[in-house]
Amino acid sequence: MSWEEFNAEKVRSAEAYALRHLDSVMLHFFEDCVNCGLCEINCPYTAAGEEYGPVEKAEPLRKIYRRHAQIVPKLFPWLFGAGAPKSKEELDKWVEKAYRCTNCGLCYTTCPFGIHSGEMIKVLRGYLAKSGRIPTLLKLMVDAEASNTLLENAGLRGIWEDAVSKLKEEGVEFNKKNAKYLYITSLAEVMMTPGSVFGAVKLFKKLNLDWTMPDKPLSMRAPIGSLAGDDEATAIVARRIYDYIREINPEYVVLSDGGYPYTFFRFDLPRIIGEKPTFKVVHVVELVEEALKQGKLKFKKAAGKVTWHSPCKMGRFGGLLEEPVRVLSEASSDFVKLKSHGSFGKCCGGGSSIACIVPPTQQMMEKVMGTSIPISGTEKAFLDKLYKDMLVAGKAKVDEIRESGASVVVTSCVGCMHTLSMTTQAYGVNVKLKMLSEFLSENLE
Repeated sequence: MSWEEFNAEKVRSAEAYALRHLDSVMLHFFEDCVNCGLCEINCPYTAAGEEYGPVEKAEPLRKIYRRHAQIVPKLFPWLFGAGAPKSKEELDKWVEKAYRCTNCGLCYTTCPFGIHSGEMIKVLRGYLAKSGRIPTLLKLMVDAEASNTLLENAGLRGIWEDAVSKLKEEGVEFNKKNAKYLYITSLAEVMMTPGSVFGAVKLFKKLNLDWTMPDKPLSMRAPIGSLAGDDEATAIVARRIYDYIREINPEYVVLSDGGYPYTFFRFDLPRIIGEKPTFKVVHVVELVEEALKQGKLKFKKAAGKVTWHSPCKMGRFGGLLEEPVRVLSEASSDFVKLKSHGSFGKCCGGGSSIACIVPPTQQMMEKVMGTSIPISGTEKAFLDKLYKDMLVAGKAKVDEIRESGASVVVTSCVGCMHTLSMTTQAYGVNVKLKMLSEFLSENLE
């Protein structure tokens, strides 16, 4: 269905998807918000408009739930604004709200009642996708990933094959069964931050690990369908990844991407598959810190002021808040924390697919893929405004970077790197951006 259309029957039928997610946890998120507003002051998108506060953005899903889960709104829906959108304009407004959330979890950390609006908005995105509103570029990636046809595109295949060729020159042994460590990267990481992949490989070699990696991308990043609320596509990709891991049979799965792939492998994959994993998930920084403790690794002290931008999935959700600080302090002569470092660290503003669908990314992907991505006038207006709002949402993080005086910003998330490259440039902050494994490998002794 085109973004220019409104199909009332399809919109109503999408409710079945939303209702499938109404379990005891979602019921708590749905019913126990007291509208105190504490989440709003911490949401990066409130700066772009009060209507983008977490409660306001989750309200469309609450409207759907009210229509089915509460007796009085069920009898008198018009009195409570309960039910599905009734016009194209209302549906477009819901989409605008759903794509002003990075699911960074800062509202969840702030909420005195433990309400995770980001999880509600993720369900809302699935509802909207089934109603015919999913960004075209995101839909292309979800479908190509689920059908395992990413490498059928000559541009994407060329990027991956070039990387594999260079990795073979480094002596990488692919798909080695029973290796102790399985390093999993993605097409997005190879394409957007190749230094992260080659940096990780250099670290593994220095540590003399028994390791391997896939010779084909298992996903675009982690299942990108999870960002669009596409449960079916997510389950297909999750099963493919899990079957590959079981075939290799590693003791550890290692990641250098600390964005949503980190929480996917640690928390979501076992839940989706319904099995207790036989492997542990670790980030490169954990291996490096342990090697430093054992005296197996030494770094040169990089000159200049260096800071760390903590990806919300790796830090706030994954608990790896201080490990990167300790490692970077060993690898630089002047490390400085950002002002909001820790559980309340500010979001970059581009997570949960936002940075990967805005116009500059679309133009980049068209160039890489050698094809034009068709979008309607309504979708173009949506994406143009989304890009402007993303820059507003990312300004607080850029201000922190400027105030830190750092000349190098290190992070560990492909999406954060991409977002910061756009926001720092937009606000004239001249810093070098480095992925963690890339920075560490460059400063090995």
